[in-house]
Amino acid sequence: MSLKYTLLGFLSYEPMTGYSLKGNIDHSTQAFWHASLGQIYPLLKKMVQEGLIDVLVVPQDGKPDKKYYFITDAGRTELDTWLREPLDTPAQRKDSVLLKLFFSGSLEKDTLLKQLERQLEAQQTRLRLIQEDTAAYIQQAVKQTGRRREGLMWERTRQFGEEHARLYIRWLKDTIEIVKKLEPDDQRQASP
Repeated sequence: MSLKYTLLGFLSYEPMTGYSLKGNIDHSTQAFWHASLGQIYPLLKKMVQEGLIDVLVVPQDGKPDKKYYFITDAGRTELDTWLREPLDTPAQRKDSVLLKLFFSGSLEKDTLLKQLERQLEAQQTRLRLIQEDTAAYIQQAVKQTGRRREGLMWERTRQFGEEHARLYIRWLKDTIEIVKKLEPDDQRQASP
């Protein structure tokens, strides 16, 4: 459901191809919302059928036609309605890493440590991307578009992603230290 609003939000700025929508998501919202091309293209097709967006097909010599999607008045109304919905419920989060770790108490200590260390590396990479690539992307987008107010919100959400990644890293480091101290017979305890 939220991917629809992600696409509408980006298309409210300017017409884009599916590929450029994916690039914008990867460079700006990936800290809290991501999507694959396999999710984006079918949803774009559905949104065209619903009248929320339209498509301009540009023929290309020797290449597949390029499709530029743009938001319709109905799409702007849908986006505006969604933006005005009260934010009075806590954000829900699904995290497959935490789910896997929740059930990983039966793993050997070395295996568990390797899993935690892999995730630590992944989160450190994520933090660098948010601090460097996403920050530069937002600065460049504000400079090119002059959208200062939007840029403020883009930067605030980027900062949240940065803080979340730092928290995740700190939690992983603490968890690794706790697991290192486990005795072999501490591995299989009763359920929580």
